[in-house]
Amino acid sequence: MKFFCLIALVFCGLNLRAQTNAPDAWTRIDSDSAIFDRDGHKATYRGHVFVRDPGMKLHCEWLVVDLPSAGGRVNHIVAETNVVIDLVDEKGQTNHATGDLAVYDYAVQDSVTNETVTLTGDPQIKNSMGTQSGDKIVWDKISNKFHFTNPRGVMHENLNGAAVKTNSPPEIIPSPDKKNQ
Repeated sequence: MKFFCLIALVFCGLNLRAQTNAPDAWTRIDSDSAIFDRDGHKATYRGHVFVRDPGMKLHCEWLVVDLPSAGGRVNHIVAETNVVIDLVDEKGQTNHATGDLAVYDYAVQDSVTNETVTLTGDPQIKNSMGTQSGDKIVWDKISNKFHFTNPRGVMHENLNGAAVKTNSPPEIIPSPDKKNQ
């Protein structure tokens, strides 16, 4: 893999430095190839894309970043094909998210900040609590909540809080209206 240095990103006017001055606060993007379109304000990475950012790692095959003007903030990123995101939450727990498409959006409107990551294409999140999937998963980064459309999941705890200690699939109990059919 070739590393497309942050010099190219700075050259394009993209500031990928986090709020801290720590040396590991830079975002690093590796890929097989990249195109920087200064007129179109886009950076496109293709092939074995790997993004390392403070608190997050992302793998995909294709990544497009809308480049802001000098001093601006990235407000739209699209990651596509075999998307894998590993992020660490405020408790230090790793969340492993997968899907076919991830879209990051950042906007401030009427003094309200919205920052989301939307996963589609068989999206799934695994963590120490279990596995959740759905048709669409939206991670609201401001409230740090995940919103699922048509959720499905397997929890690693019973409802009474006891850890599940079996490799057997869960027993399916029919709903009361289907018992007598």
